[in-house]
Amino acid sequence: MSFIIKPPYLPQTDTEIKFETYRFYLQSICGAIHNEHRTSKQLGLECLRRTQRLQVLKNFDMDWIERWMKIAWNTEYLLSVGSDDPELIRISNQWKPIQQYYAVYACTEAAAYVLDGEKADGHQKSLRKITAYFVQVGISPWNKAFKGSRGRKGNEHFAVNFPQDIIIPHNLQRVDVKPLEMIAKCLKAEHTHRIDELFQKRPGIYKYNFDPGYTGLFHFLYRLRVKSNYKDVEIFVTEAPEENIRSFSESLDIFCFCCLLYMEIILIRKCRKKCILDLGEKYLKLNSKACHLAERLELYRNNI
Repeated sequence: MSFIIKPPYLPQTDTEIKFETYRFYLQSICGAIHNEHRTSKQLGLECLRRTQRLQVLKNFDMDWIERWMKIAWNTEYLLSVGSDDPELIRISNQWKPIQQYYAVYACTEAAAYVLDGEKADGHQKSLRKITAYFVQVGISPWNKAFKGSRGRKGNEHFAVNFPQDIIIPHNLQRVDVKPLEMIAKCLKAEHTHRIDELFQKRPGIYKYNFDPGYTGLFHFLYRLRVKSNYKDVEIFVTEAPEENIRSFSESLDIFCFCCLLYMEIILIRKCRKKCILDLGEKYLKLNSKACHLAERLELYRNNI
């Protein structure tokens, strides 16, 4: 009897390497969520536990919340509608990072607003606000971040809320690498990109000591959106093994679901359960096929 041993996938071109890097970053994020929370119910219960100190916001703009949640739920639904044809999945992977980002971003606008009643109304401010909240009191892996300037040596920025002995691997390492280690690699790279892009030369201000603030998982999603929408479209439609093409697509779906679950629970804590359940039910009357939202609403009804 003979066995065929399948060689490991080794991306060759620059676009293949970038796609494989982003794919594995997303897989590692989903892997970390699974390792720590196992099921969506357990994730929801942990979000409930860690948000129990949030106080109800007495006065809030419900129209503002509804506007952003409709965008989030519409976009999440479109994200989940797909085909089983691997070639169509490969093509749709160019647009899915954009859909996922806007689903998460819209929900971020609503969640960031109810934290203190101040409307962010902009990508950078909204991401900065929710990332700071996650870093301070959030659950893993949303609480993971990088911070600090690169310094004169170029490597003085540091990991936040990671294990002290975290080992940061090469982006293409696939053997003996843990999800949190690859997340650290992802956020370290993203923090460096943000320094390069946000730094503005001014008298007395030097790039080596510029700190853009916390860099979290949502900043990585923002980068995928920009690359997919404007700069590097070819990365997301490059040739790759079918299982990798599917992995990229499925990881976007899973992470979007988990992000919305977390932030919807923040909204429930700040605006009361009935308010958010009524809003979700109102949306389901318009789109009864939004099964991911329906699943989360059922979880909220039975466990809060």
